[in-house]
Amino acid sequence: MDRTDEAKRLTNLDYGDIAIVDGCLGGLIGVAPNAYVLIRPDLTIAGCNDAYVAAVGRSRNTFVGMGMFEAFPSPPDSESYRLLRNSLERVIHTHKTDHIAFIPYAVGDPGTVPTMRYWSATHVPIMAAPGQLRYILQHTADITALLTQPDDAGRSAILEAGILMRANQVQAESERLRDLFDQSPGFVGILRGPDHVFEIANTAYRRLVGDRPLRGLTVREALPEVVEQGFIDLLDKVYHTGQPYIGRGVSIMLQQAPGLPQEERFVDFAYQPLRDSSGAIHGIFVQGVDVTEQHRTELRMATIMRESVHRIKNTLAMAQAVVSATLRTAQDVPAARRDILARLSVLAVTQPALIEGRVAPSDIALIVAAVMKLHVDLFGRITMQGPNADIEPAAAQGLALILHELATNAIKYGALSNDTGTVSINWAVIEPENRVELLWQERGGPAVRQRETKGFGTTLIERALPRSTGNHVDLTFAPLGVECRISVALRRPEAARN
Repeated sequence: MDRTDEAKRLTNLDYGDIAIVDGCLGGLIGVAPNAYVLIRPDLTIAGCNDAYVAAVGRSRNTFVGMGMFEAFPSPPDSESYRLLRNSLERVIHTHKTDHIAFIPYAVGDPGTVPTMRYWSATHVPIMAAPGQLRYILQHTADITALLTQPDDAGRSAILEAGILMRANQVQAESERLRDLFDQSPGFVGILRGPDHVFEIANTAYRRLVGDRPLRGLTVREALPEVVEQGFIDLLDKVYHTGQPYIGRGVSIMLQQAPGLPQEERFVDFAYQPLRDSSGAIHGIFVQGVDVTEQHRTELRMATIMRESVHRIKNTLAMAQAVVSATLRTAQDVPAARRDILARLSVLAVTQPALIEGRVAPSDIALIVAAVMKLHVDLFGRITMQGPNADIEPAAAQGLALILHELATNAIKYGALSNDTGTVSINWAVIEPENRVELLWQERGGPAVRQRETKGFGTTLIERALPRSTGNHVDLTFAPLGVECRISVALRRPEAARN
């Protein structure tokens, strides 16, 4: 089996890839004294030169074609694993060369105890096309001997070792700071120069703008939709005046993905000028928090407060009218007390609770069921059928009072005053007219006679609904039984969203 066949067996590459690997490792890199290994973006080892084989002390067929961390395992929580993994991922995400000044990493043949060695590495991206990473070329230097020289091995070697050790400490600290920066819950970025080029942007920043590329691009190039929103002007002002800018709850329209409409977000943020040792401004530090959900919650709570106040006023006005009218028509105090308590209890069942930060809708199906529940002893003689449909809170109160009065009159004089009469309550949504129509129909009761004068109950039935488009009551004293056709406007869509 020749080398090309062996490479294909180990790496499962197509012949075009094999040609690249062979061309790369068979040329100057292949015969170079320095160790080189070619890694695919999925971190599979595609090939290496002879110097790399000698450096790791293993035959080529024991690791080529395997994942880097499968071929050379290291505990995921170790410093060795973290340094190498983070460096490779930075190349994958940024397509920029990355350096590891010093990294301890154990190597050895499979099945043997690995030997700790010390390395310095550079990772170089090899691009197949603009924006398309094909390989990562790792140049590795084994510096173990340098760090383990005996005391009398020479002052220069010790000095170099000290420099490398200090470089390792600086790098480790930089890695920790980079991790903290990237894991910050708020969005953080550094813009360089008067054109505001993204030098750094953490994960929260990238997530805010739809995970699009930022590094190396100007704000105008990376986020074209913010240009007309005034943010470039703000950055220019901070850069040229040196005065910081702080924004609270600022609206910004951002496109989360190509082809999607822009989405409104709200942010608290600060632009802080960055100065060099001479005091000259060379960039802007951006820091902020996405407060969209908080802002929306505050808007919902404000809406709830306004609607709650409005409902309380309506309820009190309705209660006052009910009490006043009941007292005027009552024959005696006990009867007035009974009627007032009954009607107020009906108002109580129409008061929606504040649930999960929003005003619960006034559902006609729930209102009918709640009012008829007051007459639970007549269940079986009252049938109810219709869909769920949201109506306005004020209309819900009026509808509840109407149904209560109809039930009370049916019990006193109508279909429920004997042992055989029935009441059917049916309703349907009339979509084109944005209303719901309910029909109260009595059957099997005493013969119905048209009354010459209207009592308070009849007046209440005819006038309880708010005077607005879609609300109407038609009460008929038909011979076979009382019928009442009630039309109620559906809740406005914009109100239902609050």
